[in-house]
Amino acid sequence: MKATKRQYAYYTGMFMILVVALYGIFLLTGKSFIWEGDGLAQHYPILEKFYTWLHQGSLTGWSWDLGLGADKLTTFSYYVLGDPFSYLIAFFPKGRLELGYNLLILLRLYASGLAFLFFARQRSFKPASQLVGTLAYTFTGYSLYVSIRHPFFLLPMILFPLLAYGIDHVLSGKSWIPLAIFTGLALISNFYFAYILALGSLVYAVLRYLAIRQTVSLPHWRVLWQLVGAGLTGFLLAGVLFIPSLLGVLSSTRATANFANGYWLYPLNYYLRFPNAIITTGNPLQFWVNLGLSGLTFLALVFVLRHFRRYLWLNISLILLMVGVLLPAVAAVMNGGTTPSQRWLLLGCLAFSLAVMTFVDELPQLTRGDIATLIWSVLGLLIIVWAANGFIYNNHRHDFTMYGLLLLTLGVVIVGPLYQWTPRLWQMALLSLLGLNIVANGYGYFSPNSGGASQQLLARSVATKFQKNYYDGAQRFVKAQGGFHRSAISRYYYYATDAKTNMGMNLGTHDIMSYFSIQNGAIGDFSQAMDNSQFKMNKPINQADGRTTLNNLLGVRTIFARSNQLGIQAFPDGYRPVKRQGKRVTFRDQPVHDLGNNYNTVLLQSKYALPLAYLQTHQLNAAQFWQLNGVEREQALTTGALVAGGAHGVPTRTYHKQGRPIAYRVVQDDTTVLDSLKKVVTYRQQGNQNDAQLAQVTKSSLRKKNKDRSVNIRTGQARLKQLTRQNRQILRQNAKKNQHGLRQMTSDNQNNPVTYRLKVDRPQRTAHTELYLELDGIQAQRLSVADNYHGAKTTSAFSNTAYTGIQRLNVLRNALWRMSDGAYSMTVSSFHNVASFNQLGQTNLSDYQVKHRVLLNLGYSAKPRRTIKLTLKGGVKRLNFKSVKLVAVPFGKGYQQRLMQLKRQGLRQLTVRDNRVTGTTQASQASVLTTSIPYSSGWRLTVDGQAQATKRVNVGFIGARLAPGNHRIVLTYHTPGLRIGLFLSGVGLLILLVVGGSTWWYRRK
Repeated sequence: MKATKRQYAYYTGMFMILVVALYGIFLLTGKSFIWEGDGLAQHYPILEKFYTWLHQGSLTGWSWDLGLGADKLTTFSYYVLGDPFSYLIAFFPKGRLELGYNLLILLRLYASGLAFLFFARQRSFKPASQLVGTLAYTFTGYSLYVSIRHPFFLLPMILFPLLAYGIDHVLSGKSWIPLAIFTGLALISNFYFAYILALGSLVYAVLRYLAIRQTVSLPHWRVLWQLVGAGLTGFLLAGVLFIPSLLGVLSSTRATANFANGYWLYPLNYYLRFPNAIITTGNPLQFWVNLGLSGLTFLALVFVLRHFRRYLWLNISLILLMVGVLLPAVAAVMNGGTTPSQRWLLLGCLAFSLAVMTFVDELPQLTRGDIATLIWSVLGLLIIVWAANGFIYNNHRHDFTMYGLLLLTLGVVIVGPLYQWTPRLWQMALLSLLGLNIVANGYGYFSPNSGGASQQLLARSVATKFQKNYYDGAQRFVKAQGGFHRSAISRYYYYATDAKTNMGMNLGTHDIMSYFSIQNGAIGDFSQAMDNSQFKMNKPINQADGRTTLNNLLGVRTIFARSNQLGIQAFPDGYRPVKRQGKRVTFRDQPVHDLGNNYNTVLLQSKYALPLAYLQTHQLNAAQFWQLNGVEREQALTTGALVAGGAHGVPTRTYHKQGRPIAYRVVQDDTTVLDSLKKVVTYRQQGNQNDAQLAQVTKSSLRKKNKDRSVNIRTGQARLKQLTRQNRQILRQNAKKNQHGLRQMTSDNQNNPVTYRLKVDRPQRTAHTELYLELDGIQAQRLSVADNYHGAKTTSAFSNTAYTGIQRLNVLRNALWRMSDGAYSMTVSSFHNVASFNQLGQTNLSDYQVKHRVLLNLGYSAKPRRTIKLTLKGGVKRLNFKSVKLVAVPFGKGYQQRLMQLKRQGLRQLTVRDNRVTGTTQASQASVLTTSIPYSSGWRLTVDGQAQATKRVNVGFIGARLAPGNHRIVLTYHTPGLRIGLFLSGVGLLILLVVGGSTWWYRRK
C-alpha cells in the first residue's frame, strides 16, 4: 500500500474507533443529535423541507410555506443549499430523515479530517505527526460542540484546510486552479462562512508567504496575481448562489445590527471564566467560545510559543488569535460587523493542529528547558484557574478529568526522554492519550453525567413525531378548506409567550411564524412600524402578538389553540371556535415525549381576515402615519394604503384615531416588601419566604418549623429597624415618582422587584376593546456586583443567619461570575390574559436589541378590565419610563364593515402559486393594489399584459397604483441576482476550463 493511502487508511480506522467511543454513548442515553433549541426549531425542519424540494426538483423561487412567504434560495442558503452533504438526504427514505440527519453529521466530521490530512501531507511533517494533528483537528472541542448544536458549522472546518492547501499550492509555484475551486466552494457554502474564510485565508496567505518568501520561486507580482486571479475565478464560479444570497443578506433584518452589541471590552466574568474553558468542555463560555483543546494541543502551543523566533509566523497567528479572543471589536468584525461572536475561532483550529504536528516532530529533541517550560505552563494554568475561580476549585467534576489528562500527557512527555523511549513508543503513547482525551472531551458535551449539553438533546424519534403531531392533525382540516389563507398558533399553545419553531412550514398551514437567520428586511420594517412586541431579527412577526388587526391585515384566518384555553384565555376579536353540525371541532391530543402540550387542539377562525391581495380606494398621508403609535398605524391601514412615493390620482384620507386613552392610578404591592418588624416576623415564620403563597404551610405539630412558632427579633433589632426603614423609604420615593402614572418599577433592598397594579379609573371604557400597554422611554438599571452583594447581606440579616467572611467571599465570587447582562422580562396580567416581553441580554448573539419602547397586547375582552398587574423579573434593579399608557381599541360595526368592504374589493379569481399570483380587479376610480406579499425586487407586475412598476405599500409589502376599470393582474417572481449569478458562474467555469485545458496541454507537450 502506498504511503498516501496508508495514511488515509490509518485515519479512517482511528476515526471509526473514536466515533464509536464518542457517539456510542447516544445508544446508552437514547438521545439523537438534535438539539431541543435550534436543532428542533430550525435545522431538522429545514432539512425536511429541503428533502421535499429536492424530490420536487425546485430549489429556487418563492415559497408560501416560509412564514409570510420568502425566497427559497436566500433563506436556505445559510443552512443547506451550499452544503454538498445536505443533498445526500435525498437518498434516505422519508421516514428515516432523523437517521440521515445524524449520519450526515458524522460524514461532515470525517470529511473535516480528510481535508486537514490532505493539507498536512503537502507539508514536511512526519506521517505520525500528520495523523496526530489530523485527529486533534477533527475532534477539537469546537467540532464536537457544533456537531450537536449547529451541524452545518462543520463546513468551514472542511473548507479552511482546503483553502490553505490551495494557497500553499500557489506559493510553491504550482497551479492556482485548486485554490479557485476551493474558493468557489467556500463562497457557495454560506455567505457567513465565506466572509470568515476569506479573512482567515487572507491572513494565512500573508503569514505563509512571509514564512517561506525566501524559497518562493515565482516573482512576487506573479504570486499576487495568481492568488487574486484564483479568488476572482472562485467568486465567478460561486455566483449562482453567492450573488442572490448576498443580496438577501444586504436587505435582511440583520443589516442594522448593533456593532459588538455595544461592548468595548467583554464583561469581567468572561475573562474570569476563560482560563477554565481552554481545555474543558461541557460548560461552554459565553460568546461562543468553545475551545476544548486536548492536553497535547495545549503543550504544543506552549512549545511553539517558547521557540517564538523559530516558529515566528505561526506564533504571530496565535498572538492574533489571543488578541481577538480578548477584544469584542475583533469578534464583531469577524462576524460581519454585528455581534461579538467567537465562532471565527474555528480558524484557530488549523493553527492549533499545525502546532501539534510541530511539537510531535520535535519530541525527540526536547531540552530540559522545554520540559521545564511545559511543567511551569501547566502549573501556571492550574493556578490561574484557581485564582479566577476566587481562589477555590469549585469546577464541575468533569473538569478535573480534563486536567488529569493534561497532567498525564505532561507525564508522558517527561518520562519519554528519561527512559529513552523509541519514537514509535512515544508516538503510540501520545496517540492513545490523545484518543482518550478526545473521548473525554466529547463526553463533556454528550454525557448526562458531565455537562448540560446532553440534557438539551432530544430523545430519538421525538423530532420526527413532533413534526408530524405539531397540530394534533388539525392541519388536515385547514388544508382541506379552499382559497389562500394564513394561520397562527395561540399564545401559550406550547406554554410559551411566543412561537419558537419552523414546524408549521412542513404542514401546509401557511403559518405566519418563521425562524430563520436571514429574514426579509421589509417584514422587519413592517413589524417594527406596528410596534410588534414579539419582533426579533430572526423572528420578525412571530404570532403578531395576538393582535386582532395585525392578524386580519396579514390574512390569518385560522388560529390553533389548546382546548383548555377556551373561556380562560383572551383571543383576537372575531376568532370563533370552528363548529361542524353545531359541535365544536376538536382534534385529540397526540402526545409527544417532553414536547407535547397534553391537550386537544381546537381551531378558531375569523371571517374578517383579509385576502392576499385587494384594492384600497384611499391612500394615507405618510407624514401623519409616521406620527401615530403602533396601535393607530395598524388601524389606519384598514382605512387606506400607505404608498411609498404616493399614488397619483388616489384620494388621500385623513385618519381619525380609534384608540381610547385609559386613565389609571398606580398601586404598589408591598406585601412581599419587608418594611416593618411585623413582616420580618412573618418572613421568618414562613421559612425566610416573603411570599405567603410560596411558603410551606404546615399544621401545628412537634416539627421544628411551624408558621405559628415563636420568632425572636430582639437580636439585631437596630439593624432590622434600619433595613425596614430603608424599604419604607424606597416605597415612599417610588410612590412619589408614580403619582401621575407609572414612571418607575423598582426593587427592595433584597433586590426583589416590587409588583405593581394599575387600577383603571373607568373600567367600563375597556369593555369590548383590545387593551394595550404602551411603555415608552424604557431605561434599565442593571444589578451591579455591589447590588448583589448588599442584597445578599440584607437577606442574611432578615433571615437571622450569620454573614461570615467566607459567606461574603462566596457571594462576591458568585456576583462576579454571574454579572447581569441586562436581561429581564416583564409579565403583565389582566382579565383572561397574560402577556409578557423579554429584553434579551447584551450577551445574546442572535437578537440583541435594546428596547426603549414596547407595545404589549393585553387581549380583547367583552368585559371591563379593572386591574392590570405588572411583574418584573431578571437582572435589573429598576426600570424607568418616560411614559406608560393604557390604550383601548374598540372593535365595533365600523371596524367590521371596513374589513368586509376590503374583502369585497379583493382580487377576483385569485390564484396563488409559487412564483405566481393572478387575479382580476374592477374599480371605478384609481386605486391601490394592496397585498400582504412581502416586498422584494424579485416580484414583477403586469396589468393587462403590460409591465408596470411595483410600489412598496403598508411599509413592507408589494403593491401598485391601478387605473380605473377592469384589469387582469399577474405577479411573477424571480430570485433577485439569480440570472446574473448564473452568468457569472458560466464565465467562471469557462475560465476554469480554458486555463485548466491550456495548462494540461502545455504540460503534456
